[in-house]
Amino acid sequence: MVLAGVAVTSASAVKPVAHRHPRLHALAHVFVNATLPGAGFLADYADILPEDGKKYEIKLVHSHTGDMIDVIYRVGDTYIPEALDQLNTFLRDTHNEEVNQYDPRTFDVLHTMLARLGKTNAVIDVLSGYRSQETNDELRASGTTNAAEHSQHIVAKAVDLRVDGVPAPLVRDAALSLNAGGVGYYPKSQFVHVDVGPVRTWTYTPHAAHRHSRHTHHAHHA
Repeated sequence: MVLAGVAVTSASAVKPVAHRHPRLHALAHVFVNATLPGAGFLADYADILPEDGKKYEIKLVHSHTGDMIDVIYRVGDTYIPEALDQLNTFLRDTHNEEVNQYDPRTFDVLHTMLARLGKTNAVIDVLSGYRSQETNDELRASGTTNAAEHSQHIVAKAVDLRVDGVPAPLVRDAALSLNAGGVGYYPKSQFVHVDVGPVRTWTYTPHAAHRHSRHTHHAHHA
Protein backbone atom coordinates (compact mmCIF):
# COMPACT_ATOMS: atom_id res chain seq x y z
CA MET A 1 0.00 0.00 0.00
CA VAL A 2 1.43 3.37 -0.98
CA LEU A 3 0.97 5.80 1.89
CA ALA A 4 2.75 8.86 0.62
CA GLY A 5 3.78 10.33 -2.69
CA VAL A 6 5.13 13.61 -3.98
CA ALA A 7 4.77 15.17 -7.40
CA VAL A 8 6.26 18.41 -8.65
CA THR A 9 4.40 20.60 -11.08
CA SER A 10 4.24 24.19 -12.22
CA ALA A 11 2.46 26.60 -9.90
CA SER A 12 0.59 27.90 -12.93
CA ALA A 13 -1.39 24.67 -12.93
CA VAL A 14 -3.28 25.87 -9.87
CA LYS A 15 -5.15 29.17 -10.12
CA PRO A 16 -6.83 30.04 -6.82
CA VAL A 17 -10.01 32.07 -6.93
CA ALA A 18 -9.43 34.83 -4.43
CA HIS A 19 -12.21 37.31 -5.12
CA ARG A 20 -15.25 37.87 -2.93
CA HIS A 21 -18.17 35.65 -3.74
CA PRO A 22 -21.46 37.58 -4.11
CA ARG A 23 -23.34 34.82 -2.26
CA LEU A 24 -20.77 34.45 0.49
CA HIS A 25 -23.13 34.92 3.43
CA ALA A 26 -25.73 32.66 1.86
CA LEU A 27 -23.12 29.93 1.46
CA ALA A 28 -21.91 30.10 5.06
CA HIS A 29 -24.51 27.61 6.26
CA VAL A 30 -23.49 24.85 3.84
CA PHE A 31 -20.40 23.77 5.82
CA VAL A 32 -20.15 20.01 6.07
CA ASN A 33 -20.48 18.66 9.62
CA ALA A 34 -16.85 17.64 10.06
CA THR A 35 -14.92 17.69 13.33
CA LEU A 36 -11.23 17.65 14.10
CA PRO A 37 -9.86 14.15 14.64
CA GLY A 38 -8.71 13.14 18.09
CA ALA A 39 -5.08 13.26 19.08
CA GLY A 40 -2.95 10.95 16.99
CA PHE A 41 0.41 9.35 17.69
CA LEU A 42 3.57 9.05 15.66
CA ALA A 43 4.39 5.57 14.41
CA ASP A 44 7.84 4.25 15.10
CA TYR A 45 9.74 3.45 11.94
CA ALA A 46 10.00 -0.13 13.14
CA ASP A 47 6.26 -0.42 13.58
CA ILE A 48 4.03 -1.96 10.96
CA LEU A 49 2.05 0.91 9.48
CA PRO A 50 -1.72 0.52 9.80
CA GLU A 51 -3.63 -0.74 6.79
CA ASP A 52 -7.04 0.02 8.23
CA GLY A 53 -8.57 3.26 9.38
CA LYS A 54 -9.52 6.57 7.84
CA LYS A 55 -6.89 7.92 5.47
CA TYR A 56 -6.07 11.61 5.82
CA GLU A 57 -4.87 13.01 2.51
CA ILE A 58 -3.70 16.55 1.83
CA LYS A 59 -2.76 18.31 -1.41
CA LEU A 60 -0.56 21.40 -1.33
CA VAL A 61 1.05 23.59 -3.97
CA HIS A 62 3.68 26.19 -3.09
CA SER A 63 3.13 29.49 -4.85
CA HIS A 64 6.81 30.48 -4.59
CA THR A 65 8.56 27.24 -5.58
CA GLY A 66 5.94 25.60 -7.82
CA ASP A 67 6.33 22.37 -5.83
CA MET A 68 3.25 20.22 -5.27
CA ILE A 69 2.65 17.43 -2.78
CA ASP A 70 -0.22 14.95 -2.54
CA VAL A 71 0.27 12.80 0.53
CA ILE A 72 -1.56 10.58 3.01
CA TYR A 73 -0.04 11.78 6.26
CA ARG A 74 -2.21 9.86 8.74
CA VAL A 75 -4.11 6.55 8.86
CA GLY A 76 -6.60 6.24 11.69
CA ASP A 77 -4.84 7.52 14.82
CA THR A 78 -1.34 7.06 13.40
CA TYR A 79 0.75 9.77 11.76
CA ILE A 80 3.03 8.46 9.01
CA PRO A 81 6.64 9.57 9.69
CA GLU A 82 7.73 9.47 6.06
CA ALA A 83 4.79 11.62 5.01
CA LEU A 84 5.41 14.13 7.82
CA ASP A 85 9.05 14.38 6.71
CA GLN A 86 7.88 15.15 3.18
CA LEU A 87 5.50 17.83 4.44
CA ASN A 88 8.21 19.36 6.63
CA THR A 89 10.50 19.63 3.62
CA PHE A 90 7.73 21.02 1.45
CA LEU A 91 6.92 23.72 4.05
CA ARG A 92 10.58 24.66 4.54
CA ASP A 93 11.81 28.25 4.81
CA THR A 94 12.24 29.07 1.12
CA HIS A 95 14.62 31.94 1.92
CA ASN A 96 17.36 29.71 3.36
CA GLU A 97 16.03 26.14 2.83
CA GLU A 98 15.90 25.48 6.59
CA VAL A 99 13.51 22.67 7.58
CA ASN A 100 11.67 22.32 10.88
CA GLN A 101 9.35 19.66 12.33
CA TYR A 102 5.74 20.77 11.93
CA ASP A 103 3.19 20.18 14.63
CA PRO A 104 1.10 17.47 12.86
CA ARG A 105 -2.09 18.98 14.29
CA THR A 106 -1.56 21.71 11.68
CA PHE A 107 -2.30 19.18 8.95
CA ASP A 108 -5.37 17.94 10.82
CA VAL A 109 -6.68 21.52 10.90
CA LEU A 110 -6.08 21.96 7.17
CA HIS A 111 -7.70 18.61 6.36
CA THR A 112 -10.76 19.32 8.54
CA MET A 113 -11.07 22.86 7.20
CA LEU A 114 -11.39 21.45 3.68
CA ALA A 115 -13.93 18.90 4.94
CA ARG A 116 -15.99 21.72 6.44
CA LEU A 117 -15.95 23.39 3.05
CA GLY A 118 -16.96 20.16 1.32
CA LYS A 119 -13.71 20.39 -0.65
CA THR A 120 -11.65 17.45 0.58
CA ASN A 121 -9.98 17.07 -2.83
CA ALA A 122 -9.14 20.77 -3.20
CA VAL A 123 -5.56 21.98 -3.49
CA ILE A 124 -4.27 24.34 -0.81
CA ASP A 125 -2.05 27.09 -2.23
CA VAL A 126 0.68 27.74 0.35
CA LEU A 127 2.02 31.29 0.49
CA SER A 128 4.14 30.84 3.59
CA GLY A 129 5.03 27.88 5.78
CA TYR A 130 7.91 27.62 8.24
CA ARG A 131 10.02 30.72 8.86
CA SER A 132 13.37 30.60 10.61
CA GLN A 133 14.02 33.25 13.22
CA GLU A 134 16.47 34.86 10.81
CA THR A 135 13.90 35.10 8.04
CA ASN A 136 11.21 36.38 10.38
CA ASP A 137 13.53 39.08 11.70
CA GLU A 138 14.40 40.15 8.15
CA LEU A 139 10.72 40.36 7.22
CA ARG A 140 9.98 42.47 10.28
CA ALA A 141 12.91 44.77 9.53
CA SER A 142 11.78 45.22 5.93
CA GLY A 143 8.48 46.75 7.01
CA THR A 144 6.74 45.17 4.03
CA THR A 145 4.77 42.57 6.02
CA ASN A 146 3.11 42.30 9.42
CA ALA A 147 5.33 39.39 10.49
CA ALA A 148 4.91 39.04 14.25
CA GLU A 149 7.83 39.00 16.66
CA HIS A 150 6.56 35.73 18.16
CA SER A 151 5.12 34.30 14.98
CA GLN A 152 3.65 30.80 14.97
CA HIS A 153 5.49 30.34 11.66
CA ILE A 154 8.76 30.29 13.63
CA VAL A 155 7.67 27.26 15.65
CA ALA A 156 6.30 25.43 12.58
CA LYS A 157 2.65 25.69 13.55
CA ALA A 158 1.30 28.04 10.87
CA VAL A 159 0.46 28.23 7.19
CA ASP A 160 -0.63 31.21 5.09
CA LEU A 161 -2.88 29.92 2.35
CA ARG A 162 -5.59 30.13 -0.25
CA VAL A 163 -7.84 27.27 -1.36
CA ASP A 164 -8.31 26.61 -5.05
CA GLY A 165 -11.81 27.66 -6.08
CA VAL A 166 -12.93 28.98 -2.67
CA PRO A 167 -13.22 32.69 -1.73
CA ALA A 168 -10.87 33.65 1.10
CA PRO A 169 -13.64 34.85 3.46
CA LEU A 170 -15.31 31.45 3.23
CA VAL A 171 -11.98 29.73 3.97
CA ARG A 172 -11.59 32.02 6.99
CA ASP A 173 -15.07 31.15 8.27
CA ALA A 174 -14.42 27.42 7.93
CA ALA A 175 -11.13 27.73 9.83
CA LEU A 176 -12.79 29.84 12.54
CA SER A 177 -15.51 27.22 12.99
CA LEU A 178 -12.87 24.73 14.18
CA ASN A 179 -11.84 26.89 17.15
CA ALA A 180 -8.46 25.18 16.96
CA GLY A 181 -5.95 28.05 16.92
CA GLY A 182 -5.23 31.37 15.25
CA VAL A 183 -7.04 32.53 12.12
CA GLY A 184 -6.04 35.71 10.33
CA TYR A 185 -7.76 37.23 7.30
CA TYR A 186 -5.88 39.44 4.84
CA PRO A 187 -8.51 41.05 2.59
CA LYS A 188 -6.09 43.07 0.44
CA SER A 189 -4.13 39.97 -0.62
CA GLN A 190 -7.08 37.60 -0.17
CA PHE A 191 -5.38 34.91 1.89
CA VAL A 192 -5.90 33.29 5.29
CA HIS A 193 -3.43 32.52 8.07
CA VAL A 194 -4.13 29.32 10.03
CA ASP A 195 -2.15 28.06 13.01
CA VAL A 196 -2.46 25.74 16.02
CA GLY A 197 -1.31 28.29 18.57
CA PRO A 198 -3.63 30.13 20.99
CA VAL A 199 -7.21 30.57 19.79
CA ARG A 200 -7.59 34.09 18.39
CA THR A 201 -8.60 35.88 15.20
CA TRP A 202 -7.77 39.09 13.39
CA THR A 203 -8.25 40.95 10.12
CA TYR A 204 -5.19 42.74 8.77
CA THR A 205 -5.79 46.02 6.96
CA PRO A 206 -2.47 47.88 6.53
CA HIS A 207 -3.94 51.39 6.43
CA ALA A 208 -6.64 50.96 9.07
CA ALA A 209 -6.24 52.67 12.41
CA HIS A 210 -7.23 49.48 14.20
CA ARG A 211 -7.02 45.80 13.40
CA HIS A 212 -10.12 43.92 14.41
CA SER A 213 -9.30 41.15 16.89
CA ARG A 214 -11.08 39.16 19.55
CA HIS A 215 -7.94 39.37 21.67
CA THR A 216 -5.84 42.38 20.71
CA HIS A 217 -2.74 41.20 22.59
CA HIS A 218 -2.51 38.25 20.19
CA ALA A 219 -3.56 40.15 17.07
CA HIS A 220 -0.13 40.25 15.45
CA HIS A 221 0.95 36.67 16.15
CA ALA A 222 0.99 35.71 12.50
